[in-house]
Amino acid sequence: MASILRTGKLLRYFAGFTRNVVVNSVRDCESNNLLQSAPCMCGQFQNGFASNAAATKAELSLDRQIKRLDQDARRMGRISRRDLEEVLDEIRTHRTATSSQSLLVIRCCGNLVPEELPEVRTALVQEIWKTLNALNVPMDISHYNALLRVYLENEHQFTPTDFLAEIEAKGIEPNRVTYQRLIARYCQQGDIDGATRILEFMRGKSLPVNENVFNSLILGHSQANDLESAKGILAVMKQAGLEPSADTYTTLLCAFARHGDIDALNSTLAECEPKEIILLDKDLLDIVYTLTINGHGQHVDGLLAKLRISPGFNQDAVNIILRLVNKGHEDVALKLLRLMPRGVRVNGEPVDVGAFYIRQLVKANRPVESILNICRTLQAEGLNPKALTIATEAGLTHGAMNNALPLLQEMKNLGLPIRQHYFWPLFCSVNSNQVLDIVRRMQQEFAVNPNSETIRDYVIPNLKEKNWERVVTVLRDAGVPNSTAVTSAVYAALTTHQIADAAKIMEKNRAYYVPILFRQPLILALSNTNDYAAFVRCIRQIHEGLQLRAGREATEEPEQANSDVDAPATERAVPDVVGGIVHEAAIYFRRERVAMLEKTLKGLVNQGLSISSNKATALSELLGAEMTPKISELLGKLSSGELEPVPLPSQGKRPLDTLSIDELERFIKNVEAKGENANNIKRQLISACFRSHNLEKTLEVIERLDQEKFQIPIGVYAQLVDLYTHHKRSSDALAQCSKLRQADANFKLDNLKTVRLAELLLQEERVEETLELLKSNAKESVHNESDGGSFNYVSTVWRILNLIAESGNADKLKRVFDALVESNYVVPTNVLLGPLIKVHMVKDDLASAINAFEQICQQYKATPWKNELACRLIQKEDAANLQRLTDLSTSIHGEVNSLYDLVFSFVECGRVRQARKILETPGLRTRPQRINSACDRYKNEGMLQPLEGLIEATKDLGHIDRNKIYYTLLLSYDKADEAEKALGLWTKMQEEAVAPTDAFLLRLAELLERKNIEVPFVVPESAAPKTKRSKPAAAAKVETKVETKTEVKVVQAPKAPSNSASFRRAIQANDVDAAIACRDRIISGEKIGVLDISRLIELLVRSDRLAEATKYVDELLADKQHPQPKIFKYYLNKVAAAGDLATLERIGQQLNDEQKRLISFDNRYCHAYIVAGKVEEFLKQLTTNIEAAKTPEEAAKLAEKFPRGGAVGILDKHPELVAQYEALAEKYAALNQLGPMNVLWMHLISNGQEVASKQIWDKHLSSAPRLMFQRVLQTAREQQDEKLASTVISQLRSSKISEGAIGNAYSCLLDIQTTKGNTDKALDVLANAVKDVSLEHINRTALLRLKQAVEAKSQKFPYTVPEKRTKAGDSSSSSSGSSSSDDDVSPKKPETVKQKPENA
Repeated sequence: MASILRTGKLLRYFAGFTRNVVVNSVRDCESNNLLQSAPCMCGQFQNGFASNAAATKAELSLDRQIKRLDQDARRMGRISRRDLEEVLDEIRTHRTATSSQSLLVIRCCGNLVPEELPEVRTALVQEIWKTLNALNVPMDISHYNALLRVYLENEHQFTPTDFLAEIEAKGIEPNRVTYQRLIARYCQQGDIDGATRILEFMRGKSLPVNENVFNSLILGHSQANDLESAKGILAVMKQAGLEPSADTYTTLLCAFARHGDIDALNSTLAECEPKEIILLDKDLLDIVYTLTINGHGQHVDGLLAKLRISPGFNQDAVNIILRLVNKGHEDVALKLLRLMPRGVRVNGEPVDVGAFYIRQLVKANRPVESILNICRTLQAEGLNPKALTIATEAGLTHGAMNNALPLLQEMKNLGLPIRQHYFWPLFCSVNSNQVLDIVRRMQQEFAVNPNSETIRDYVIPNLKEKNWERVVTVLRDAGVPNSTAVTSAVYAALTTHQIADAAKIMEKNRAYYVPILFRQPLILALSNTNDYAAFVRCIRQIHEGLQLRAGREATEEPEQANSDVDAPATERAVPDVVGGIVHEAAIYFRRERVAMLEKTLKGLVNQGLSISSNKATALSELLGAEMTPKISELLGKLSSGELEPVPLPSQGKRPLDTLSIDELERFIKNVEAKGENANNIKRQLISACFRSHNLEKTLEVIERLDQEKFQIPIGVYAQLVDLYTHHKRSSDALAQCSKLRQADANFKLDNLKTVRLAELLLQEERVEETLELLKSNAKESVHNESDGGSFNYVSTVWRILNLIAESGNADKLKRVFDALVESNYVVPTNVLLGPLIKVHMVKDDLASAINAFEQICQQYKATPWKNELACRLIQKEDAANLQRLTDLSTSIHGEVNSLYDLVFSFVECGRVRQARKILETPGLRTRPQRINSACDRYKNEGMLQPLEGLIEATKDLGHIDRNKIYYTLLLSYDKADEAEKALGLWTKMQEEAVAPTDAFLLRLAELLERKNIEVPFVVPESAAPKTKRSKPAAAAKVETKVETKTEVKVVQAPKAPSNSASFRRAIQANDVDAAIACRDRIISGEKIGVLDISRLIELLVRSDRLAEATKYVDELLADKQHPQPKIFKYYLNKVAAAGDLATLERIGQQLNDEQKRLISFDNRYCHAYIVAGKVEEFLKQLTTNIEAAKTPEEAAKLAEKFPRGGAVGILDKHPELVAQYEALAEKYAALNQLGPMNVLWMHLISNGQEVASKQIWDKHLSSAPRLMFQRVLQTAREQQDEKLASTVISQLRSSKISEGAIGNAYSCLLDIQTTKGNTDKALDVLANAVKDVSLEHINRTALLRLKQAVEAKSQKFPYTVPEKRTKAGDSSSSSSGSSSSDDDVSPKKPETVKQKPENA
């Protein structure tokens, strides 16, 4: 290799690649979090064993577990083997994993698990790989690249040619990342010739190289003991147009360290600083590690002195320490530990360090004496006073039982406390017959009495005893107090859903059962058994236990704790434990709430228990409309007690504030007719008038009430001002203000009404009157009331200021703003201060803008329009003012936030290099939410360039989750139709070791398929049922049966592509002629798959080359195949649109009924007749067919094939044939097939022929159980035709169809009225609707729209919107358009189906 370097041979290779060079470096994540060691053993055990012993309490889904792995990797740069094994168990349990999940799990088996030996990590990844293959998890080249990376990190011995052969045998195409990592493997072995062969192969394929390749070559020369050539690679890089980075120098320094060449190492380090090559602490630690494991540990002190100990150092040091301990170099690891900065507690004491180090010593099976010596050292130096405790915990955690007990004894001898949870791992690891022995030894040897948590969570589950009475007995015999034994046994029985046994134990042993502890397992046990009798018995015993405890406290008797879990003081003060349990059970039993309460409450009544009135009320409110008379009666009995029963909320009356004006006026007349006082109703009438914004009606009502001597509050006249403002009558509003002030000299209009009127006056250019209005209604202080703090209020004030700012009148804006602030209308915020900057920016007066910004910063501590200002200054390269702006921002928001703002400004201006420099600032803390918000903003505004810049600026910064940036950029590329750029993102993510999410892969696959580009990866399974396009490259190769049995050597030149491969490339390039030429050259041994021919057919159809497309369709049909359904439908649509009946008839003869149904053939056939002008002939053909039907089965089959979507098109385009169609429909109806008649009814009612449609309805459809009418509702919505919707409702109400179908019709009418702004009419419609159907059958979206519209008018929505259902409600309605399919019609019920619109 050295000779090649000298001759410049490689230079030619690399120089030729310059145009394709991809600059990239894989720099591992750098976390800014300091290691925080757990200060005591207690927390560690609770986190580890409590959840492990009762795993069912904290089960995580596979998605959540994998997400946790990803978060740990980003936050700390490492994960644990246990977490990985849990994920593997989860995959095996569910026997499934997505492509993305499997990719991330594979990636986690390398240096991300530093606490494990490389051999263990390799065995783990191979086990994972084996499992994924056994489960047939689809994998693509990215998975193999991830496996390669893990093998490299673990220095696993494998042969690159074998690995490459395995990939090719799977039919998967290697990419540039694959070849780069194969080069790295050759170089790990010191095989420069092998690396050179790969390079030559890459050159033949015109694949680009990057910095990683050169770094690998440095490693390769080092392994080949050729340090001179290794150093020469730097010159080769420069000649190839690449500048060596810190990664390159780190690799070279590690090469020197490997050989102990300290002089070369020091001289190279000295070269870095003048070249501005900044080596991070992580880089220096890698060099320290290499020196140590290669037997040169005596030289590390000099390197340790060069460490800068920057933020993030601790996490990097931890990873190196773990790896050093694994290699048996705990002495150097201890030196590193001493360098790690220690956090400081609140009291000023340093935080303990080294817990992870001690645990790793135990885990790595270092000698016990060595562990004890290091523990003594750490304690003596004050690094960790609890070192021995931690070592003991580690011994227990890893099941080192032979060490655990001696360590525990040593702790006792030193006077350290021995706590309960120290023994939990012992219970989990010993045999069941040893459990009670440990319980005895706890008490006898360590003087630790087991508490309830220990007994119920660890002792009883590991006893494996099924007889609960015997459990209580043996626990008592082992010295456990009776109350603890009983309550623990009851708890364990309930958690295993043995509620009857629990009740039996409780009745035999009276004790205090902590309600908050037993409530949840008791309810879950009931859910699994439905044993209500036992449930009530348990509640009774919990109640009795509470009474027993209260009695003891009242008599001040000394209390012996029967449980280690003390009830909270608040719970002791609340006697209604019965009501609390019942209420929680009612919440849990959401679907069976009524039945559960009836049985439970009846049992409680029989037991003579009581609940409080508050709980009874809460239960009735929870039930709402589900309340039954029986439950109401039972609640009344239970809540009676010694107190007067609280009446339940009235279920039948509507609140006054939900009544309309007309209803209130009628109500007033009725009340006054009875001689009763109606003043309260009159006040509600006034409120209703204002809510309706009906000025004339409001004035009429006020005048009438005034004449009736009704005392109208002054606030009503203030509301009248607002109503005048709403109707743009500013003069009347001001006149009303004057009247109010004459009536009360101290009267002041509230803030919201004032600024609304001020906005109207400014729109009319009445500035002086505006200022006078604001001044006359000034407040003594800023009120933090609902109107003043609302969004509506603030947005009104902003509109006022923005209106002036856009005019560029700074003086006018200043006067109005000062008036608002000085009169205490607002507290200045960024939003309200923005116009003060904008007024200068619209005139491009940056000097005034920055001066105004500085004044605002100093006066209000706010930074409005900061980003806009920064971008403008960057564009003008005004560094002085930009620094001034940043300094002002820092003084308010702090340095970190201000720097992030500056990053985004630089990115938006295309200054990526400057943005990256800021993100690399030592100590800069991560702000993921800031990045996410910026990504969303760029996407929404269609800004591609800032997103691309953000990708580059964050490269190799592992503490930043770049998946969000990549996905947002993909969405933006999708929107811009940039498929090639989108595909490039996927490859770039592989190079940078960023695992794409499922969402990313799904979206990318959709884009590629839409652009007819082959998807080179496995599409996640969740998309497969929808898209049927998740074939990876391997599957495509199997389908095309292009097999290569000859082993391809890397050094060989690439073979000429086959005709089939050329065909697919032509298809991907949308080159129809080239594809046809390749297709014609196909030899007998090759065969093109159906998918590829389908794509060719699609391209021909898009090019309007129908005749040629038909040729290939015929070929497929002749082979008993057919194009992909989606493409087949697209082709048939075009044929039908051309009116080519002959072609359709020929195709139809080659399809069976099921195939016709799948592609809606009959609808398309009908459409072709329409286009060809032969509709009458088609109707005659249908008439002949139905007249020939002799049996109900034949009629049902014809009805199934009847083209209802096409029939709609016939009626719409040929109304002169309605009579002929009606005669045809009558013939079908005579045979009890109502589909054609249903279509006619929809046509007539949609075209306003109400009488004719009613006749058909009464004669044929009124008794039908299901109907098609969705198209009618669609017409009503499009035309905003409330009469049409009402007509449909009136006819449906008298039918036998389901409530869900009628609810759909009412939902349509609600939408129409809401869209028109007729909220009162919409509420009337809803009131009528709930008389016919339950509220759950009204479309939830329609209810939410109406609710929003009602509340926007300051009215109260009188109904509770039901919760969202998981399944889309009723299937009883169907849509049928002119292009809809009728293929899903069941012959047994042909009168109804749900249609799927398609293009006919």
